[in-house]
Amino acid sequence: MPDRAAPDLRTQDVLSRSIRPATALLARTPAASRQNLDRPNASLSTGSEKASQTAPAIQPTPGTYTLPGASIEEFDRLNKDYDTQQGYLPRNSEANAGIALKIEDGLQQEMTGYPPQVIQFQQRQIHLQGMLAELPDSERQFYGGVIATLAAAYQLETGNDRRYAIDQKLTSLENAVREEANRVRNDPVDRVLSQFNPPMGAAWLNKEDRESVDRLDKLRDDFFDAEDAGEREEIFQEASDLKGKLQERISTEVGKRQRVKSAQWKEANTEVDRILNEAQAQTDPAKRYELIGRQLFQINPGQDELKDKVVLAFTQRMHDSSALRDQLDTWHDQVSRPLNIHSVGAAKRYTDILKDLPAVSGDYVRDLSDRYTAVLQDTSYKNYSITPAARAEKLAGQVLEGIDRVLLGLTPLAPLADLLPSTLPANVRMGLDYGSAFLGILGGEGAGLAKEIGLAGKAVSAAARDAEATNMAGKGGSVSSKDLVQPAGLGLAKASQAEPTLSLEARAAEKALAEQTLAEAGPAVDPTSQLAHQGVGSSPYGSLETYADPDVSIKDLRLADKPGIRLDAKGDRYIELRGKAYHVRYDKDYESWRVFKKGIDLKPQYSVHLNDSTGHWELSTDVPAAGGQPKIDDKVRNEVIRLVREGELTSRKIAAKLGISQPAVTRIAQEERMTFSAPDSLRRLPLTPATRQEILDLLREGRESRRQIAARFDVDVGSVSKIARDNGIRPSAAYGRPVSPEIRQQAINLLKKGELPCNQIGKQLGISTPTVLNIARKEGISLSAAASLRGMKITPETRQQIVGLLKDRAPVKEVVAKANVSERAVRKIAAQNGIRPSLPRGVTPDQIDQVFALKDQGKSTREVADSVKLSIQKVQDVFANYNANTYKRSWWNTTPENRTAAIRQLDEGKAPKDIAKGLNLPLETVRGIANQHRIARDSLASELLAEGKPADEVARSLGMSSSYTKRLAQRVPEGSHDIRFTSEDRNAAMDMFEKGYTREDVAAKLGISPWKSHSLANEFLKKTMDSVTPQQLDDIVRALEIRDYNFTTGDLARATHLPESTITVIEQEYAGGFFVARSRPPQPVSSAGLSPTPVDHYEWVPPLSPDDEIHAIRAIDEGHSLKDVADQINQPYAAIARLHEEDLPLVASAGDVAGAGPADLPQRATTAFSEDDMNEIRNLAKGSGLSASFIANWFNASVEDIQKILNAPS
Repeated sequence: MPDRAAPDLRTQDVLSRSIRPATALLARTPAASRQNLDRPNASLSTGSEKASQTAPAIQPTPGTYTLPGASIEEFDRLNKDYDTQQGYLPRNSEANAGIALKIEDGLQQEMTGYPPQVIQFQQRQIHLQGMLAELPDSERQFYGGVIATLAAAYQLETGNDRRYAIDQKLTSLENAVREEANRVRNDPVDRVLSQFNPPMGAAWLNKEDRESVDRLDKLRDDFFDAEDAGEREEIFQEASDLKGKLQERISTEVGKRQRVKSAQWKEANTEVDRILNEAQAQTDPAKRYELIGRQLFQINPGQDELKDKVVLAFTQRMHDSSALRDQLDTWHDQVSRPLNIHSVGAAKRYTDILKDLPAVSGDYVRDLSDRYTAVLQDTSYKNYSITPAARAEKLAGQVLEGIDRVLLGLTPLAPLADLLPSTLPANVRMGLDYGSAFLGILGGEGAGLAKEIGLAGKAVSAAARDAEATNMAGKGGSVSSKDLVQPAGLGLAKASQAEPTLSLEARAAEKALAEQTLAEAGPAVDPTSQLAHQGVGSSPYGSLETYADPDVSIKDLRLADKPGIRLDAKGDRYIELRGKAYHVRYDKDYESWRVFKKGIDLKPQYSVHLNDSTGHWELSTDVPAAGGQPKIDDKVRNEVIRLVREGELTSRKIAAKLGISQPAVTRIAQEERMTFSAPDSLRRLPLTPATRQEILDLLREGRESRRQIAARFDVDVGSVSKIARDNGIRPSAAYGRPVSPEIRQQAINLLKKGELPCNQIGKQLGISTPTVLNIARKEGISLSAAASLRGMKITPETRQQIVGLLKDRAPVKEVVAKANVSERAVRKIAAQNGIRPSLPRGVTPDQIDQVFALKDQGKSTREVADSVKLSIQKVQDVFANYNANTYKRSWWNTTPENRTAAIRQLDEGKAPKDIAKGLNLPLETVRGIANQHRIARDSLASELLAEGKPADEVARSLGMSSSYTKRLAQRVPEGSHDIRFTSEDRNAAMDMFEKGYTREDVAAKLGISPWKSHSLANEFLKKTMDSVTPQQLDDIVRALEIRDYNFTTGDLARATHLPESTITVIEQEYAGGFFVARSRPPQPVSSAGLSPTPVDHYEWVPPLSPDDEIHAIRAIDEGHSLKDVADQINQPYAAIARLHEEDLPLVASAGDVAGAGPADLPQRATTAFSEDDMNEIRNLAKGSGLSASFIANWFNASVEDIQKILNAPS
């Protein structure tokens, strides 16, 4: 196959479909960051070739050379061992291509009712985004900026001529990206580095998995910091294994979303059928024609998702069905003919809407709905005119959002809220400038959308550059995407206003600058790639000789006023290398020169600089200082140094945290001669003997990789590797490697026998259960009902082992590994036996003290986690469950009188320690009151104040002192009650909750109050639970109650036909105790069947309504117990207890390792049941109350078949 590349085979053309590399510009000394343009140690001369040959070579400083001992052969071997499948296919690229193709194939459904040309353009864009995943970061960012501007213009521009021109430019971009993807796939070094890139479509992952994506960035840093080839191999092995798991999860998530959307579109199309059937049944032509428009009419489009989809589905039906178009035109003629006879204007045609579809923007559905409304009314469309400033901000926001969608692998309509950037890298800005230059020329001198989008791209680029400069100067610039959109919109408004007043000379100069940008702009050769190639003694991107201009002679060039620069008669700039002329351009962003290939735009460009001491040109791999920007502030610089020294964050994370560019972070690290796994970082502090011994024990067990062990103890992998070397322990041969053909065949044989469940097969062969399931799926092996059901059982011996380990305070993950069960099963057994998890491993008493102290200061969980260097989950666990004095688990509790007294004294400003002493209470009890109930109450008060209610009124409604609410009001921004919360914001919040984000996360990301986030969380819970029928809820809770079986989330989803996201919400609510049982009479069964048993019906306890929450908080403040409060407002006790919940994800974390989704698992046998099968089914049903439909769905059998088994004599 010509488009597949083995490690030793170089191909000519590859069309890969992937997305989202990471950024990890590594901190190296300047001496190690110079490289020859053709050979590692030669220089570029400003004189003759002879001078070049005699010039001294730039040698790397001893001890600073990148990737010690590395070679091309090592990188080839890494690719062959860890990134090759079926003997020759690159696994990483194939997985990314599969994800991209899956997203691309679902785009037609997602964009139902949108213009066909736009859908086709977006499909090409997804394909192009897929190829970007293979590229180094600088190229991905540049091309992403170009694509974003072209896509925005194509969506908004409705003229065919300009759309054609944009389409042609996209074709040239595809060619450039394809060429680079081919090069990367055939370059062993860049192929290895691409393994550390985030996978295609990373934005589809939930929050927990995105944290794993961030680990890839850290692994890249560690790969460059590794001491030898052995450590690099283990790091690459870990990255390859992690990347594969993430890619499987993404593919599963994409499939889930498409299945959910498919059901929604099915409902919408059913509505379209109903509308057409009703119209068909109508005998009055006028009423029939009017009925369609009336049914599609919306007062406020964009607020009801189903109604929006009905309008889009109807539009798509008109486009696809010529019979429907003919029918609608016939109905139109029947209405219009009598009107024409009486010289009355005819009605408008529905089919004419297809000829004039609105521009594709965030208002597309609204504008499309108005076209249907206009068919009924002989009036113009609604007036949606907005101010020029508001329109400019809207366009700037669309360009910025487009960048995110390109770089994150998202489709045009997928929710986007949690990954918007506050700054843009320089390469993205250059891509925006290039796209804007093209659109500016395309738009010509007159006003138009292409011209306007071009100005918008330039405005976003300029705003991002200014924001970075402000942050570098320590003046607190942009911290969120909204802060970036506002100045960009202002810049666009000014540029649009000035455009008509430009003189002819100014327009000519502007056009000349745009033409120069198109001729000379291109992505920078990636510094990380250059460093890696330098480390193996190879030249990146091949020889620069192809960049030389053969039609230009050095003798025809004259010296310019810039040292080393030569000019031709037209003013084009060159440098000389061995007697040949190379085109160069000046990069104003970083005050450096770049070699580019004249006549072939969009090719990567080499950054070069003139060595003042030797007079020779040299290739730059270090990061130059940004030109035209203020000197970085000392405070900002010191913060960068501190974060690098701590060794916890990658350069990308540090840059995002401080709102500056990643190259600036890397440059500071270079100047300080620091790496991102600094030897003096917290992760490299000396280990205690006890910790060292625990690490050694885990190494000898061989169940976990060194990187997993390092992550468990919060130490660097080098320390773990050193312990292994000191004790003669070699890396585990099985971990992360592809399954050998022998093991695979044994698994197939055992699966075909059907005697063992998958988990037992995995345990016997030393592979994971998901691996066994994947083998079964790929081989098309159906698992028998008995084997599948027995696989869910946890034997009494295993249960006893789990309980014993938990009582010995073993971490959950350790129990999972030793008992070979899922994490969810361990947590379920712990809850059933009343065992609380032990103190998180690696948390010291000092850290517990810091957690409580910082929480006392009002710090958020994320801020505490950053300061104490613990995960957010560990901080939540410590704060929620531990006694600050004894360091043991304890839940705060006290009398209502003490609670009321504590709240009042806290309001007065007294310290928790003083209150605890005065009331004779444990300190953590006062802290619990202060940081749970009181913060909830204050958040509610702040929300009411933000809505514009007076402080006195808020004080009266909540029973607080007016002086306290007035102090709260001072912290509420003036006029914040006027901020609109749009339907897009709501959809983004719901999507974030579904992906496992907490209320605190949603509040921070969307810039809303904690109480607004809290109310949205309640809305999410109610919406999710309302989608579950009483029978489904009963079956799920009963299944969770069964002690002998361990149903997974996928099992429950398959058995109830509910999405897995809904099941995880129910599981989370079940764990929180928010279901109550209501007894009902025994259900009769056949005399031959099971005996009747009393069955409970389960009801969900929903969150309190806003009014009830206000009453409950006030009653608790007044000293009433939670039970009394529940009685007062006639609500269950559990609903009152929700007010004291920790801020945890509403969706349960994935305790089971991701494998295939429910729809992708091998299908169980459904036609014949063995005696073992029937016994297992009877045992499952006996006394559990599970419905026959639940069991039938789970086994892919008919209800009748299951009912026969249950009714038959046993």
